Amino acid sequence: MNFSSILGHKRQIEVIRRDLSTGQLPPAYLFRGEEGIGKKLTALALAKALNCTSPAVSEAGLTADSCGACQSCRNIDSGCHPNVMTMALEVNPDTGKMRQEIVIPQVRAAQEFISLKAVGSGRKVLIVDDSHMMNEEAMNAFLKTLEEPPDSSHVILVSSKPDSLLPTVLSRCRAIGFSAPDEEAVAGLLMERKGLSHETALMAARLTGGRPGDALAVEPSELLERRKDALKLIKRLPDLSVSQVLKEAEKTSAEGGVLEDIVNFGSAWFRDIMILSAGANESLAINRDLTDELRIWVGRIGGWRSEEAIILLEQTGAALMRTFNRRLTAEDLFLRLKAEILG
Repeated sequence: MNFSSILGHKRQIEVIRRDLSTGQLPPAYLFRGEEGIGKKLTALALAKALNCTSPAVSEAGLTADSCGACQSCRNIDSGCHPNVMTMALEVNPDTGKMRQEIVIPQVRAAQEFISLKAVGSGRKVLIVDDSHMMNEEAMNAFLKTLEEPPDSSHVILVSSKPDSLLPTVLSRCRAIGFSAPDEEAVAGLLMERKGLSHETALMAARLTGGRPGDALAVEPSELLERRKDALKLIKRLPDLSVSQVLKEAEKTSAEGGVLEDIVNFGSAWFRDIMILSAGANESLAINRDLTDELRIWVGRIGGWRSEEAIILLEQTGAALMRTFNRRLTAEDLFLRLKAEILG
């Protein structure tokens, strides 16, 4: 995967390639935007360009892209290049469970990596995936690397929640904003890679929020079933007693990915109700195959309560990234949806 094979992000890639072709790369970038839309792929493409042994060159004779095929590029693809390191959430060796934060020992290891001289003629590249997951101590420790970056090294922070980064971290990075490719582009990719019809591919693109990685990773039939299950629970909440709601929260929080589905599909559902309440055309709805039911819900809860539901679901999504207690998070979401939005 090099710049030329990344779906969308033409403007962002043009900026990066201009930096490459002029030799004016900053010590640190921040690639910000939604989850799963290609920020990390772009970071890896930049790492390849900086270490490729057979790069495409600009008119000025400077690197403009990697070849994507040399041994250096293949090593980066396989995660074993000595000049490229990714720091991200990892398993805690003491508990065997995934950490909920990026911690100082990881930062220390990354600082040691980037302080060493690059192998060959390439450059050191440190990619910090989900960089907003650094705790405050780790961010403060990481500041030293951003303030005094070693020569011939580059840091790329990747984040879907840049507001969670310290202002001192943000101020030391060149920010490039990414947005999801349009639905037609993602649908085209699905038609090419998975042989889907245009209608099915477009539906999958909509339900995955235009995130190419997510759209490629799941079958459309599975997406529809997951949406059905998530919306079914949301619709049942008004008819459940408090004790029944708590039982649903316990069950849901124990099933991997189900609570996240409720957040994602629920957000899209209430988003559609909100825009239809404002008079938008039905063609703008994500769940446009359920337009008749959406119209019923427009009359039932309206735009204002739909907006409140979206805010609540976004808060829940943020909490899920940091909390150890999924059941309490689910209980709070379901009880508030029942009492404040759907009741």
